[in-house]
Amino acid sequence: MIAKIALFKRYIRQLFDLKSSQEAEEKTYLEIKEGVEFRGKNLWLLAFAILIACIGLNINSKSAVIGAMILSPVMGPIFGIGFSVGTADVVLFKNSLQNALKIIIVSVFFSTLYYVVNPYSIETEELISFSKPTFFDVLLAFIGGLAAMLAISRESGTQVIIAVAVATSCIPPLCTAGFGIANWNIEYLLGGLYTYSINSIFIGLGTLMMTKYLKFKQQSDRSIKSVNGWFVVLGLLTLLPALYFAYELAIQNMFQYRVERVINDKIEPHFHVINYSIDSKNKIIELDVSTTSFNGSIDAQITQYFMQNNLKCHDVVVHQNIEENLDLVKEIKKLQVEIKQLKKSKN
Repeated sequence: MIAKIALFKRYIRQLFDLKSSQEAEEKTYLEIKEGVEFRGKNLWLLAFAILIACIGLNINSKSAVIGAMILSPVMGPIFGIGFSVGTADVVLFKNSLQNALKIIIVSVFFSTLYYVVNPYSIETEELISFSKPTFFDVLLAFIGGLAAMLAISRESGTQVIIAVAVATSCIPPLCTAGFGIANWNIEYLLGGLYTYSINSIFIGLGTLMMTKYLKFKQQSDRSIKSVNGWFVVLGLLTLLPALYFAYELAIQNMFQYRVERVINDKIEPHFHVINYSIDSKNKIIELDVSTTSFNGSIDAQITQYFMQNNLKCHDVVVHQNIEENLDLVKEIKKLQVEIKQLKKSKN
């Protein structure tokens, strides 16, 4: 029995073993060092990626934003910071930090330039989504950092790194910050920079932990203890607002779900709801209701349904559509179609 348990443990270790497929440490170090350098080709690629992302955010195009994230070389210095802390490489750490700051400056400059020059600079859903990160973005960044470092330490990990770049979304927040500067909107500026910072810190933290787990050779006898401490402090500081945003998002989603349940289960059996919109943030509900004639008490009746289900709404707006008018519109459209068909048959 003891022999079988030992055999099972050995099988599990082999199954989850990461060292056997790991490339030479020197090769991994050179790959990360090369990715940290930010000039020439990488600088131009970042500029192009920023412009593509700005256009994507401008027209609500997810495919353009994803393409920009794949194209951008923004992840290199972030991996470099995590790896250098994990291997106590002071020189690489300083170089990575300098290039990470350079990325922020260049990205914000080009995104601001785009939004200043482009007359069609408007707030879109895609743009707004990158101004308020939540705890789930933190999880994505941390797990992405673990996966990316694991991929870098293998012979071929390009696909994983590209996937991490898309999942963690480091480029769009910098575009949001540029939009904030171009439109003098401090909320978007701080929101974009905060989103980028939280992604970068937790990608770096994930990279650091995977570096430690894989037991990379230390480049110095003394570890960068002060930097390790700052990583923890910055992580906690950036995590707190993200937790609040996640809580706020959960409250809004719950409000949306409960309102939809009341509309479908309580209101629909009594009134024909044509359409509705829910502003979960401000707790405002708008309904288009079809009626045979104007009903002065319908607003109070519908509001009462929400109150009975403990839904505190700031405002409930009900628009009444008279069925006779709707039928008249349908009849007119039908006659117009018939007239067109008669004209075609005569010709």
